[in-house]
Amino acid sequence: MSDSILIIGGGIAGINAALNAADYGCHVYLVDDTASIGGMMARLDKTFPTNDCSICIESPLMYQVDNHPNIEILTNCEVRRVDRVNRNFKVRLVRKARFVDADKCTGCGSCVDACPVSVPDELDGKIGGVRKLIYVPFPQAVPNASTLDLRCRYGKMRGQGACIGGCVVDCSQCRECPIALCVKACRNEGKDAVLLWQADRPMDIEVKSIIVCSGIKSFEPSTGTYGYNVYENVITNLQFERLMNAGGPTGGEIVRPSDKAHPKKIAWIQCVGRGDKELPYCSKVCCMITTKQVIVAKEHDPSVETLVFYNDLKAYGKGFYQFHRKAVESGARYIKGKPFDIFEHPETKNLTIRFEDLDKGEVMEEEVELLVLATGLIPSDRNRRLAKVLGIELDKYGFFKEKDPLNAPLETNVAGIYLCGGATGPIDISESVVQASAASMKAVQARQ
Repeated sequence: MSDSILIIGGGIAGINAALNAADYGCHVYLVDDTASIGGMMARLDKTFPTNDCSICIESPLMYQVDNHPNIEILTNCEVRRVDRVNRNFKVRLVRKARFVDADKCTGCGSCVDACPVSVPDELDGKIGGVRKLIYVPFPQAVPNASTLDLRCRYGKMRGQGACIGGCVVDCSQCRECPIALCVKACRNEGKDAVLLWQADRPMDIEVKSIIVCSGIKSFEPSTGTYGYNVYENVITNLQFERLMNAGGPTGGEIVRPSDKAHPKKIAWIQCVGRGDKELPYCSKVCCMITTKQVIVAKEHDPSVETLVFYNDLKAYGKGFYQFHRKAVESGARYIKGKPFDIFEHPETKNLTIRFEDLDKGEVMEEEVELLVLATGLIPSDRNRRLAKVLGIELDKYGFFKEKDPLNAPLETNVAGIYLCGGATGPIDISESVVQASAASMKAVQARQ
């Protein structure tokens, strides 16, 4: 449909942009290169400053997108080429094989139960999260269908006990698999949804406008930074978020990776990685993320002692400073000063933090049971490839560049291509939603 809109990225910004445009009568292609829409928000526990359940807010929107007659969801899909044809964009998409027919799959989990191999989850591996080689990305995934790990499909997990990859004949030439346990389990359920011979599929569409909602990702500290990847009980704020989440690997129990015990003293270090080559700027949301985590930790266990080491406090939004005060009133200790040394006690796995208290002008020590590194937000890995495909510019940090932030906000150097959410830089959820509304209205008007 040449009067359609293409939205690249299925996070909270992309979801809201799709719903807004679709409600105005536009046909919307919502494309995401992962197995489910939802983005980072789907993996969070709470949202600040209200501490509402994150997935409880997003899941109904995901359901609306899935059932909207004007929205076509294309997951596991990449944008490969974009050409300008008159006033429209001709787009070549490639739908990557997930080796499961999403229309037939009901998410019953029989294939997951049958799979003999568990591997560390990409997001939760540090804190003990595992998944099978065939898996549903998360319980509320849309589409709610399994996907098969590429390493399994192409025989790279045989050494770990996988049942796929030992045949002389490739799956693409065979339709009757007698070996794969996931295939057997699915057929026993009467579905026949696991298709190991599925292949990538090109798809051409023509659209009037494009919205880029490529999102952001959490910065990964280098090994040794405050003991990260050296000491077991040093984790990032995103990993702590997963500990708090009832859908996470611990079922919402805040425990230490080393011994699964409930920590009674937890410290957060702000601005970790700031000044690094990848993170030379303030991500602005990290202070409130820590504040949220401190409050939630106290809700889980009022007796837990919480410390926050910080340089400056970024409370820029409505109700943010009151939210910070709530953390202080709950008993959190905010210490102005940056730690310079961390060492572990081998017997207890506790951590001693050496720091200079800038208010007191003294070098001090604190022993904690769990250390959380508040890392910033960096551009999505897909930005550089998308910028090349779309012919739009990136700023010096790797985020997409607005044509004119004052006079042409959310517009790019290419007419008809717009931006919103984490594509523009570090941003919180409420700002992403506002930008999604604005970008979708610009895209709708471009069709007229």
